[in-house]
Amino acid sequence: MTTTNENQPILVAIDFSDDSEAALLWAHKYTKFTKSPLIVLHVVHDPADAPGFYRGDEDDWAEPMTAVANRMAEDFMKKMFEKYPALSSIHNARFEFVQGLPPGRIVEFAEKEQAQIIVMGSCGRSGLRHILLGSVAERVAQISKIPVVIVKTPIAEVVKHE
Repeated sequence: MTTTNENQPILVAIDFSDDSEAALLWAHKYTKFTKSPLIVLHVVHDPADAPGFYRGDEDDWAEPMTAVANRMAEDFMKKMFEKYPALSSIHNARFEFVQGLPPGRIVEFAEKEQAQIIVMGSCGRSGLRHILLGSVAERVAQISKIPVVIVKTPIAEVVKHE
């Protein structure tokens, strides 16, 4: 069994949702015990269940997905900084982008960075949507050799004891 140390980062994979916010807050709480740095990762891809997710302004339909994703990331992190100004691990987090299919790219990135843990939110798809589209978090948990935490707790519960 591999031991972890405070130099091994905690990887938080986000999609800019409330579930991602809960995962980032959970990871912040975990840093209190490990003193490890956070890496926030977003995988730029064209989601099957949300075509046009990275569509730019109405005036610029040809704007690259990476440029739109960068703007979305800036907005997401700005919201986090404003809502949680005292959470230093979030303010000091390193933000990264990769392109590709999320499950494989998240695991690949975590292994490359020697992350001690992967933290993700769960959108909680059910029924036909889950059967057809699956769950990115579920797939990451299946293929990762690194421990995966899937945060399903509402945000208020994560920060209640802060």
